[in-house]
Amino acid sequence: MAFTRGLVTLRGSLLRSLLDAARASVRAPWHLRPVQFQVISRRWQHTAPASVKCNWNLREDCFELSYGDLVMHFDYVWLRDHCRSASCYNSKTNQRSLDTANVELAIRPTKTRVEEETLFLTWPDGHVTRYNLAWLAQNSYEGQKQNSVQPRILWNSDIYTKAGIPAAHWEKFMICDEELKKFLSNFLLYGFAFVEGVPATLEATEEVSNRVSLIRDTIYGRIWSFTSDFSRGDTAYTKLALDRHTDTSYFQEPCGIQVFHCLQHDGTGGRTLIVDGFHAADKVLQKSPGCFELLTRVPIKHEYIENIEGHHNHMIGIGPLLNVYPWNNEVYMIRYNNYNRTVINTVPHDVVQNWYVAHRTLTTELRRPENELWVKLKPGKVLFIDNWRVLHGRESFTGLRRLCGCYLTRDDMLNTARSLGLKA
Repeated sequence: MAFTRGLVTLRGSLLRSLLDAARASVRAPWHLRPVQFQVISRRWQHTAPASVKCNWNLREDCFELSYGDLVMHFDYVWLRDHCRSASCYNSKTNQRSLDTANVELAIRPTKTRVEEETLFLTWPDGHVTRYNLAWLAQNSYEGQKQNSVQPRILWNSDIYTKAGIPAAHWEKFMICDEELKKFLSNFLLYGFAFVEGVPATLEATEEVSNRVSLIRDTIYGRIWSFTSDFSRGDTAYTKLALDRHTDTSYFQEPCGIQVFHCLQHDGTGGRTLIVDGFHAADKVLQKSPGCFELLTRVPIKHEYIENIEGHHNHMIGIGPLLNVYPWNNEVYMIRYNNYNRTVINTVPHDVVQNWYVAHRTLTTELRRPENELWVKLKPGKVLFIDNWRVLHGRESFTGLRRLCGCYLTRDDMLNTARSLGLKA
């Protein structure tokens, strides 16, 4: 069917904003792409109007819309289902009112037109759906494929050190939302952040943790404090060095945020290692796409078995080492812990060798010295780590070293960030 053409007139700054965002998202690597088109308020000007051509095609299987640099395809049921009219969508609760199950699967619009920045679709029953073209561009599959879900800066030691990211300070952090916003912005971009000046107590650590998110109660308790007394069945409760890893890989849903506060250390060693897992994964994607794909597809078991007086636990978590959004290959969680990875019995024999090659490729990137950031935790300096992204480890140490901390829920941290106006 021939194209039915409509001309959409956009004015001044709105047009430039949409086009610049679309072009930038096509050129930029996935981890640095803008999250959404920046649509600003339209201001009428007495200058010659700029214009963007908008073409559409009522294809047999979908509605094809060409807008600026973006060609989009929408299923007709999708278009009817996402109507934002008062009868289909409650704008007060931001919830759908339309019963999707009652939408005819073979539905098609009877009339189509574009005026200014709005697409109008009239359905067989006479109902009219209105769509802002920028909203469609933002929410189309093609638009999402070009954009990252969460902004992040992939880093190695040099990149992070040169960025000069300041730590938040306890007193201001606890009362000032702007200080919390800066902290969360850095946390989202880099996957970890510090708060300094915190009293070296369990109670203060709990307070500063609650400022960021809700504390997640686990088999280790709500707030934990430990030394190298092997009171739990875990290598962390020793003085041995720990290789880079993510925590609770043996949970079906690994904990989202890890909090560390060193309350006391009378000895040597014990520096904390921090590594950006997303940076390493991106290197694997660039150098060996086949290995990357295998690490996102093959399910692996992690297991924690503890039989110590007072503690009897058996936890199993299953999932690929790299979890990605399938539409854009953006990694949203890495599950990497060689200590707790259990027997590989979920992979057929003709895939196992290739999986080991892929695992070795990722491990090589994670262990590159230039990717290692070493920090010395001291009383008063609290470290927050995105456990879905950043791996941590430590040097061996001597003397008495006492740490406290907890796990935080990821959803509630992201909720706080969004409420403060951050993209999360």
